Amino acid sequence: MKSLIEYTLLALLAVLVIGSLLGALLDRPVFISYAYSGSMAPTIDKGDVFFINPFVRNPKVGDIVVFRAGKTWVVHRIVAITEEGYLTKGDNNIATDQQTHNVPPVAGEQIGGRVITVNGHVPKIPELGNYIDNGLSDRGKMFLGALLVVVGIIAFGSGERPKRIRKNKFISIKFRTLFMLTSVFLILMVAISIFVSWELIPIAYSVTSAGGSREGWYLPGEEFQTEVTIRNNNIYPMVYYISAEPPVTEVSSEKFYLSRDKEDNLIVTIVTPQTTAMYTTKVRVNAYPKLLPSSLMDSLYSIHPMMPLLAILTEVAAFLGALYYLSGIGDEDVLRIRRKRTSSLRGITEVFRI
Repeated sequence: MKSLIEYTLLALLAVLVIGSLLGALLDRPVFISYAYSGSMAPTIDKGDVFFINPFVRNPKVGDIVVFRAGKTWVVHRIVAITEEGYLTKGDNNIATDQQTHNVPPVAGEQIGGRVITVNGHVPKIPELGNYIDNGLSDRGKMFLGALLVVVGIIAFGSGERPKRIRKNKFISIKFRTLFMLTSVFLILMVAISIFVSWELIPIAYSVTSAGGSREGWYLPGEEFQTEVTIRNNNIYPMVYYISAEPPVTEVSSEKFYLSRDKEDNLIVTIVTPQTTAMYTTKVRVNAYPKLLPSSLMDSLYSIHPMMPLLAILTEVAAFLGALYYLSGIGDEDVLRIRRKRTSSLRGITEVFRI
């Protein structure tokens, strides 16, 4: 029973880490996410972490699903199915999304998964998402993610062994093994530091016949400009790429460089839609370390924002591989882990230097 609990915890750890990395790569929630608002309360309150089954293809009425509405991922319940698609509604909302938010019926390909329920109840971790949003800086999230991966590696690698090797009191870790773990950690840190620099900056405004009577209110078809600030919170220079879809017509700078702790202000020009409603337009920011020639990075970015990231990680991996080859690292033991008939989780704390 004890082992079952341990491996369940380790499996949850793996889901958390893998889901977070896949979500960042695919720009969608995978396995796990949290609510950004209280529209699903009391089933899912703001900040509650919930789990997702991404393999569901034909959700039914009553299912809680995660779907993409424009540039935003939403978690709401299916209340009806029409020929045009699914009609959705937050449990805490009065009307459907299609009635109040000008959202068309949700197509099957927009659905990222179904929220896992047990006997009609949603298993969740209350308010953890609020802490992730407000209690951790981007750099803190980066270190937490990397730490979870390393802890998982140690935990899975320090369990019990077959009886024939229990006579050995220690498991030796060679220098090259430590170098490999350090390299994986470094590559992961580079990847996460890039991911946390990516963002979607929302610009909220209202289109109304009373445009101009309040700040943020505009007439249908009116052109206006707003300012957004980009800041480099990394410890090294970054190159930034800015993109936006209509109704954005112009961004003052689509590419620029920022040194550490520097910021730049951009002017975004928007032409409002003809339909009166509340809108949120988002400006996409992708940032990368200056580790590639500018022309190469431009070409890769024009293919897909993920391409410069993959090229940078390949470059870092190649450098570490060359360093390993040229250093002549041997098989010297540098770490030992005490072997005991204890849990995998306790093994995490038994690593020490000799």
